[in-house]
Amino acid sequence: MPVVALTPGEPLLFMGEGFRVHATSRTSGGGFLIAEITSRPGGGPLHMHAHEAAEQYLCLAGEITVITDEGTHVLGPLGTVTIAPWLPHTYRNLGDAPARLLCTLSPPHDMEAFLLEVCEPVADPAGPLPEVTRAQSDHAMLVAARHGMRIFPSGDRGVAGG
Repeated sequence: MPVVALTPGEPLLFMGEGFRVHATSRTSGGGFLIAEITSRPGGGPLHMHAHEAAEQYLCLAGEITVITDEGTHVLGPLGTVTIAPWLPHTYRNLGDAPARLLCTLSPPHDMEAFLLEVCEPVADPAGPLPEVTRAQSDHAMLVAARHGMRIFPSGDRGVAGG
């Protein structure tokens, strides 16, 4: 069941990832969206995608691998990468421990509409993160395409684990 609103601080699930919004277009005057993502081992979107929003990842804990058409970036704590608008990308937690990252997107509007459709409320924020099936990921990518994102089939562009 999708969420009704993105509320700062509310714990959510986003395709099997822990997801907590810190700022929305409403709270940022339309400028950006900031979300904290907790990625389980093996987590991250299975598909490369591109969108209008510029995106920056800041690794808070653990290790995240960000894959773009321009290369692969392995981020440890306090490592960052900025992704230009329309650059195909994804991230994966290829380690054996959870990782946390802060994600900033600007402009936020299409991304917020997408997130409203694919995020789910979380009953137990301290509970384990669920595995995501290929069907769930494929469905989320169909929703993403409806919100202006370009989706690339898994296996294209060197997606690890895809």
